[in-house]
Amino acid sequence: MIYFEQVNHYYKHLHTLKDISVEIGAGESIGIIGPNGAGKSTFLKIMASVLQPREGQVYYEGEPYTACIKRLRKNLGYIPQQIALFEELSVQDQLKFWEKAAKRRPCKTFMQEMKDVLGLEQVMNQKVRELSGGWKRKVNVASGLLHDPDIILLDEPTAGMDLAAKHDLLLWLKHLHDKGKTITIISHDWSVISRLCSRVLIFQDGQLRFDGGMDELRSFQTTLSEERDQELKKILDERTV
Repeated sequence: MIYFEQVNHYYKHLHTLKDISVEIGAGESIGIIGPNGAGKSTFLKIMASVLQPREGQVYYEGEPYTACIKRLRKNLGYIPQQIALFEELSVQDQLKFWEKAAKRRPCKTFMQEMKDVLGLEQVMNQKVRELSGGWKRKVNVASGLLHDPDIILLDEPTAGMDLAAKHDLLLWLKHLHDKGKTITIISHDWSVISRLCSRVLIFQDGQLRFDGGMDELRSFQTTLSEERDQELKKILDERTV
């Protein structure tokens, strides 16, 4: 469905993605992990069409992104790590604003389902600035997905969430995946990756070091170098804690 072909990206003199070739299939649920500065968010931004690759090409259903950008964006929901909400609006007005701005008309049944699972009805009349960090995260995700996209991209969506809020969000994302949505998520939280994802991409220094199933990770760990891969080893060791 989405295919990266020899994609490179740079920030000034920093080579943030190096010759990335990978395919994301329809209906997959993929977790992205790696040290800070590994290229994870850059990869997701290019996938979301927020950034253009400096070299290489990205395809959606066989067409270059540049030839199908409008169709892609109608089918895609991207939730960046930064919360993008209007602090002075109520949650209800927030959702109404993003509903009007959506690339395609939201389905009322889908929106009500989302409110119910995420528990948003109890905060609909509160202003965003009055909410806790976890509630803001849930409203942020709801705002970005209310048009019921087929492709869902999330960058650390559970950061700052308590266990109850994280449970609600993962329940909703699992429900969406069961309906056939394609989900790609960056997370440092192994409980998120293990509950939601069947495939893992590991980035390090702009390179794709691993692409495989959860059951293949242990074999990959044995190939890591004590010196070069110390930070990556620490991340993978947390999976067994």
